[in-house]
Amino acid sequence: MKKINLIPILFTLLAGNVWSGDPYNYAELWKSYPEQTKRAYIDGFTDGVSETFFAAAGSWIGYDKLKDPVPEKVKKVRDRVFLRYTKDQIPAVMTDLYKDPANAFILFQDMLLIARDKIEGKKIEESINEARKHAMDNHKMNEEEDKK
Repeated sequence: MKKINLIPILFTLLAGNVWSGDPYNYAELWKSYPEQTKRAYIDGFTDGVSETFFAAAGSWIGYDKLKDPVPEKVKKVRDRVFLRYTKDQIPAVMTDLYKDPANAFILFQDMLLIARDKIEGKKIEESINEARKHAMDNHKMNEEEDKK
């Protein structure tokens, strides 16, 4: 199995827009990743969401409430954050969504959930617009922090 050094990738993600006044171009970074790295990101996202969901839900409502029938509040959160069955399709859909220059600055985690929703046949226009706004808000916040 080929090993990947994730240190440069993590550094790139964490560095964000330190060297530039422009918003960080996630589309360019995503396009530069080999398929194995894209899948590793999605696997890491999935693992992190799962661990966080079960830790939080278990402490807030108790593990016995996570069993069937699932309470509506728990189901809403779970449906919002879990990828379910589409993990293998997500990299291609993210790549396709990043082809639109207006989507270039959308953060990976936002684009991943939008890609999942698109695969599931949901309308994504509102989510795309919110993610674009979130990207610009994030950029402005980073600029303000850099000035301090």
